[in-house]
Amino acid sequence: RRELPDGGVRPNAAQFKQLVVTALRELHGEVGAALPVDVLTYEEKTLSAILRVISSGLVKLWSALTLLGFYQNRRCAFRVLQTSPFLLALSGNSRELVL
Repeated sequence: RRELPDGGVRPNAAQFKQLVVTALRELHGEVGAALPVDVLTYEEKTLSAILRVISSGLVKLWSALTLLGFYQNRRCAFRVLQTSPFLLALSGNSRELVL
C-alpha cells in the first residue's frame, strides 16, 4: 500500500507501475528496472496493489519500494502488508475465515 501523508495526486495504474519501475531503477540500476514485476490489482481509492514478482526479486522490489520517499516532489511511503508464494493466500485473511 502506498501512503501520501500530505494529500497529493493519486496515480492511476500505469503511473503506479512506472513508479515501481522507477524505484527499482533508482536503487538497483537498469538490472533492477528489468526485473519482471506485474501489477495484478490496483485500487486508486486506497492506493493498494497486489504485485507479482519472482521469488529471487522479492528483496530487490521490497527494498526499492521501502527506500522510495518521494513521488512528484511530495513525500510518500510504501507499506508491505502481506507477502506469499501463493496468490490464493492473498485473497483473504485466514483469521477472519467463517465456515
